[in-house]
Amino acid sequence: MTSTLPAPTLPPAPQPSPESGRDIARRARGSQLTRAAQWFAGIAGDPYGLLLRAGTDDPAAFEERVRALGPLHHSELLDTWVTADHAVAREVLEHPAFDGPGPAAGDPGDDPLPYRSTALTLDRAGAARLAALTAFGGPLLHVPDGTGAEEQAAAHARTLLAGLGRRFDLAEDFARPLMGPVLAGQLGLPASAHAEFARILPGCRHALDGLLCPQTHATARAAEAAEEAMAALLARAFDGAGADAVRARLVVAVSAAEATAVLLVNAVRALLAEPGAWQRVAAGPAAARAAVEHTLRVAPPVRLETRVARTGVTLAGTPLRAGARVTVLVAAAGRDPRAPEDAGPLGLPGDLHFALSAHLVRANAGAALRVLAETLPDLRTVGEPVIRPRSPVLRAPARFPVATAA
Repeated sequence: MTSTLPAPTLPPAPQPSPESGRDIARRARGSQLTRAAQWFAGIAGDPYGLLLRAGTDDPAAFEERVRALGPLHHSELLDTWVTADHAVAREVLEHPAFDGPGPAAGDPGDDPLPYRSTALTLDRAGAARLAALTAFGGPLLHVPDGTGAEEQAAAHARTLLAGLGRRFDLAEDFARPLMGPVLAGQLGLPASAHAEFARILPGCRHALDGLLCPQTHATARAAEAAEEAMAALLARAFDGAGADAVRARLVVAVSAAEATAVLLVNAVRALLAEPGAWQRVAAGPAAARAAVEHTLRVAPPVRLETRVARTGVTLAGTPLRAGARVTVLVAAAGRDPRAPEDAGPLGLPGDLHFALSAHLVRANAGAALRVLAETLPDLRTVGEPVIRPRSPVLRAPARFPVATAA
């Protein structure tokens, strides 16, 4: 006799906070105007505008056009300074004057985006304070080091793969679903909260793209509701742990999940396109880690990093006023032929919100990549990947169909 277990009862989907019709109209109009400005800049031939339009075109051509305009290009129509120069990019990401992806807390009226993830608005001081909590061996992570994180991720990856068929979508069936149970365990959530965490997490996937590109009104409202629900879940699960402990976990969840999924898909896509590369990754953890590091340089999961100057500063010989916006083209800067040969990847390592999650992004992507190659050595693509609309920051996969003969 067989018995059927009842399906688990999950909480209802997150709903946006109540908002007046006037507020909805104002915020929707703000998104439309910002998006229209980006499209107009692209129509006028501005390469930065073309990047933000985030169509299906390979962004590398537009990134190289920015490089050709010099170490620091001013997008007049979007009033943003843009760089593809490795040295200038490094200075922006490290200089204390460039502190945060949006206007200062006291200047919300200067923000061109009516929706912005509250989890991803850290300044340098806040990032440094919270990063001490999320380091391996620190008080918030339930893994002592990178090896422990990789072991957790690898175990969940094997379980997930065992339930997939011969054909599946690498992004939607594996990379994104993997992040829920992995991060829930690594952040120390009680088992009773894992299902809710895993259900809410995919709703936060648009947060990074929303730092530069207005999402549709429905998408933005749903993302905002998901982040509010995630914050509430973490506050309940860690009641009494303190505001910083909850905030740090929220930042890790929002910044790490989608970035890891995109990094994993980008790595697999590049490896499958190179004869013999996929089989080499199955050789062991070192090969998988090397593939992840290479992908971080040439196809990073975060292609654009935006910063606002809090004080007047001179960059690449150009005086910038306080409040000036600067965007680093991370992928293009990583390809800069003038970069030092031993330069590490830009973007994730030690950078504001990723100061809290870069170590988990690397460990989880490397472990998942290794398990995929070991378990499915004959993996292949079986259709054209599709990039998600309005995703200039992540260039996130909406679809990546793969298959195996086994």
